[in-house]
Amino acid sequence: MPSGSVTLLEAAKYGDDQLKRGVIETLIQESPILEQLPQTAISGNALKVQVENSLPSPAFRDVNEAYTRSFGTDTERYFGTAILGGEVFVDNYLVRVRGNVVSAKARQYAKFAKAMSRTYDKYFFDGTGTAKDFKGINSLITEGLGQTIAEATNGGPLTLAKMDEAHDLLRSQSSADVILMNRFIRRKLTTLGRNTSGYFSLLDVGDDRFGRQILQWNGIPVRIIGDDSSGSAILAFDETQGSSSVTSSIYYIAFGEDENVTGLLGLGGSFDVIDFGETEAAPGHMGRVEVYPGLAIYNPLSIVRHTGLTEA
Repeated sequence: MPSGSVTLLEAAKYGDDQLKRGVIETLIQESPILEQLPQTAISGNALKVQVENSLPSPAFRDVNEAYTRSFGTDTERYFGTAILGGEVFVDNYLVRVRGNVVSAKARQYAKFAKAMSRTYDKYFFDGTGTAKDFKGINSLITEGLGQTIAEATNGGPLTLAKMDEAHDLLRSQSSADVILMNRFIRRKLTTLGRNTSGYFSLLDVGDDRFGRQILQWNGIPVRIIGDDSSGSAILAFDETQGSSSVTSSIYYIAFGEDENVTGLLGLGGSFDVIDFGETEAAPGHMGRVEVYPGLAIYNPLSIVRHTGLTEA
C-alpha cells in the first residue's frame, strides 16, 4: 500500500493518550478488517475520487515518428463518512467494588470498543449510506465498483476451482491482501484442502499482527468474520442466489490508498476518546468514543464478491 496510507494499528503506536490507545487496540484486536484496512484521513465528510475505467495505450514507434497520444479514463465519484460512537458510563458502585477507578473504566471502555468494532464490521459489508451509516462494499459493488461471481446459478457448496476463478478476477494487482468469509466456509475450505490430492500444500498457517495463528490460502490471509454487536452472524447464510435464499459470500480484497480499497476517517482523521470524569447529573463517570468512518474503492478490479455459497 502507498506510504500515505496508515492502519489504525500503526496510528495507535504514536499516540500518547493511553486510554485512546487502549480503545483503538481493542477495536483492532476484535476486527480483522480494521486490523489491516488502510485509513485515509480526509478533511470534511466526503472524498472525491477518480475511479479508474481504462488505462492509456503505450505503443512502439519508428525513428522520427511521433506517438499517438492516449489517455486513461476515470469516473468521478464521491465517498462519504458517517458518525459512529456512543457514551461510556461507569457507575460509582462498580468503581468502589473494584477499588480502582482506572480498572473499572478500562473494563467498560474495552466492552464498548468490542461492540463498536463489531458494528463497524457489519456496516463494512451492509452499510447503505441512506440512513446514518456509511456505504459498505455490498452497495458499492452493486453500483459497479467491484466484481461478482456466483458459485452456481442456484447456489452450491464451495469448490476450489471456483475459488481460483474468483481470485483471478482480482486484476488490480497480482493477489488479494485478505480473504473474508464466515466460520463454516473456512472449515469447508480446510476440509477441501485435506481431501484434495496435492492441494493442501496451498493451505498454510500464518500469524496476524498480534501473533495469533490464522489460515492462509496461496499465502493470502483468510480471516473469519464473526457476529455483530447483537450476536447475529454478519456473513450469514441469508443471501439469495437464484432459487436459493440460504447462501453466503466470500470477499477477495486488495487494499491501498489511491488505487484499491481503503477506509476513510473524516474530519482530518479524528478519533475521539474523551473521559469527562465523574458527573454531577448521575453517580458515575462518563466518557465518549466517536469516529467518522467511511469506505472508498478506487479500482473496481480490486474487490471480488464470491456469492451463492451454501452449507450443504
